[in-house]
Amino acid sequence: MQVHASISVIVLLALLAMLSGCASWNAERKAPPLGAFIDADGMRMHVLTAGPRDGVKPPVVLIHGASVNLRDMAMSLGGPLALERFVVMIDRPGRGYSQRPKAGHELARQARAIHAVVEALDLEKPVIVGQSLGGAVALNYALQYQDEMSGLVLLAPVSHEWPGGVAWYNNASQIPFVGFLLRRMVIPVYGAFAAEGGVKESFAPDIAPADYYERSGLALLFRAKDFKANAADVANLKDEIKKQQERYGELTLPVAIVTGTADSTVSPDIHSRTLAKQIDGASLALLPDTGHALHHSQTAVILETISEISATSGAPGE
Repeated sequence: MQVHASISVIVLLALLAMLSGCASWNAERKAPPLGAFIDADGMRMHVLTAGPRDGVKPPVVLIHGASVNLRDMAMSLGGPLALERFVVMIDRPGRGYSQRPKAGHELARQARAIHAVVEALDLEKPVIVGQSLGGAVALNYALQYQDEMSGLVLLAPVSHEWPGGVAWYNNASQIPFVGFLLRRMVIPVYGAFAAEGGVKESFAPDIAPADYYERSGLALLFRAKDFKANAADVANLKDEIKKQQERYGELTLPVAIVTGTADSTVSPDIHSRTLAKQIDGASLALLPDTGHALHHSQTAVILETISEISATSGAPGE
């Protein structure tokens, strides 16, 4: 009986492992790389560029949030921005098709990798735009490189320590062996099942585009390596935020913060309102009846904000 039970367990584990592999293959088939690969800061970064390289307006670098990849920014802000300026969209380290370095969860490490891409592309004085967790990375980027920027635009950013924790699976993924089994045998099934609800929650009270799951390549998240990186980013985010939340007063460049008052994912009060008070001259726009994915629901407002920040910096062409 014990032998039969052991064989059954082995067969079950093998089937679940095959399921994980098939899910990863299918996700990559439906959402292949969109851009080019750039060697930056010792890793291969997946980068999508668009728009006129010789435009008079400063370039824009878009940094996506947790769970998503560069496709999220490409389908919301990338296209409209590229009509007038050069736009760079980057898979953060370990996400989408970018490699993951050691200590890849550190905001400073992610910011350095993005800066290395900016240098590799020889961008001059870009506007850095970050959403949600990408906003935390953008803040760290500014703390390191503000003299090389035209401005900083933060969309529903994570900026300060918050009460409570994070979703169970992000912490579970950090546990040796348990995390391995979770990522390869549970997440491929659970993740796909829960994704629709997660999208609705992130957008609420706004409505997500009907084809958002497919166009955003959200299924890439449920690959084992991608999920591991994303879970580590989220699980370590509070500790990372503590390292920088007292330093925001050091920022002297033009800063614009935009958030939705109905955001139930990242509290406007704990983060955006507090952040605006720390940065002299920062503008704060509170958009009524708007949720966390405001770069999709309030695209026109965000585009105008980016233009205004460029003008404030005195960038040519604005």
